[in-house]
Amino acid sequence: MHDTPADKWDISEEFYYDNSDSLTQRDIAITLRYGNGYVADSVAVNILCVTPDSLVVEEPFTLHIPHISDLRPEEHTFTYRRNVVLATRGRYIFRLTPQQAVEGISSVGIVISESAQRSK
Repeated sequence: MHDTPADKWDISEEFYYDNSDSLTQRDIAITLRYGNGYVADSVAVNILCVTPDSLVVEEPFTLHIPHISDLRPEEHTFTYRRNVVLATRGRYIFRLTPQQAVEGISSVGIVISESAQRSK
């Protein structure tokens, strides 16, 4: 995760994933930490991925963020893709960019993990 300046997410955040396994299915998720300053119902982001062999894919994605129930900051993880095979070994670059500035977001990150359920 990367912290955002002054609890306002308004710039691109870039993440790197060094892939050594080109066969395992993975889940990709976006994680956010937010507090009482967050008042929107959703956050529209652009997700850009650059593969080790220079393929570039960018698409919009909307995060529907639940409002917090008390004064503590909360963290929420959103599934972006399930059962993805990162077929090329090497460094993948993921860039998350909000389509407009969002108050109350204190950290943003990406989580890549082995899929719990494999597709058939």
